[in-house]
Formats: sequence, C-alpha cells, structure tokens
Amino acid sequence: MAEGKLANPGPLGLGGFALTTFVLNVHNAGLVPAALDAALPLGLFYGGLAQLIAGVLEMRTGNTFGMTAFGSYGAFWIALASLVYFTKLGLVPAAALGPALGITLIAWTIFTTIMTLLVFKSGHTTVIVIFVLLEILFILLVIGHYTGSKAITTFAGYEGILTALAAWYGMYEGIKAQFDVMSNE
Repeated sequence: MAEGKLANPGPLGLGGFALTTFVLNVHNAGLVPAALDAALPLGLFYGGLAQLIAGVLEMRTGNTFGMTAFGSYGAFWIALASLVYFTKLGLVPAAALGPALGITLIAWTIFTTIMTLLVFKSGHTTVIVIFVLLEILFILLVIGHYTGSKAITTFAGYEGILTALAAWYGMYEGIKAQFDVMSNE
C-alpha cells in the first residue's frame, strides 16, 4: 500500500455482513438449525467487530454513509449476539428475550428504512439492491416475530440468504475494482 493511501474498507464490511447474515438465515430458513450456534460468534467478531472496523476506516476515507452503515450494522450484530448470550447466562431474564428482540427488530427496520431511502442517492445498483433486500428482510423478521409464523420466518430465512448473496457480490465488486486499477497501472 502506498504511503498515505487507504484500502477500500467496503469489501471487509460487506464480507462480514454477508457471511454472518448468510449463516443466521440458513438457520432461519430451517436448512441447518444448528447454524445459530455459528451465527452468534460470527455476530460478535466478523459481522460485528469487522464491520465496526470497516466503519471506522470508512470515516477516514470521508464516506459518511459507509461509516454509518458499517458502524451501525456492526454494532447490531454485537448487540444481537450479546442479547442471546446474556439471556443464556441469566443476565437477561428469558421472558424478556422475546419482547427485547421484537423492539430491536422494529428499531432496526426503521433505521434500515432511512438508510434505504438514502442509498437511492448513490446510484450504485448493487448497494441499492442490498439495502432493499435488507429492508424486506427486517420487515419479514418483524412480521414473523410478532405473528409467530414459522412460514414467514422460514421465508425470511431464504430472503436473508439472497440478501447475503447480494452483499457478497458487492464485496466482489469492491475487490475486483482494485484489481482492475492495478492491472491498468
């Protein structure tokens, strides 16, 4: 890396988001029920910590949207995994998990709505697709949570897998762009 030149932190953030979202939604879709056990540590470290780092690095590049998105969704994953772990450890009463998860999903749906509306100003098709799919995912998760519908939660799982695939494609685009620049130098 050249002196003073920063790498694009977007692929790191998208990778952390995609992989963690994929694993959790493989669980939600009922494809691998034990995937939840993998999703929680991933939520702390790759979906959480790696996205937080990407958010800080986006700040250094002057990208307010990237900073806000990666920093916020990184914190989301850490908070979500912590809520489940705290419940398992008895630090949060088991009876509080459902209501806490419900209001958390509603709040993140509102946040994602704001970010989705803003992303249309970017004109970047892949990022728009990722956020529209994420918005749909949160809406489905809220509906599934409050109705108790296994069918909606399962459908949300498949939609979440699609969201993860879109984010992985965004990661691919970000890394490929660097290789394209390097091959033209």
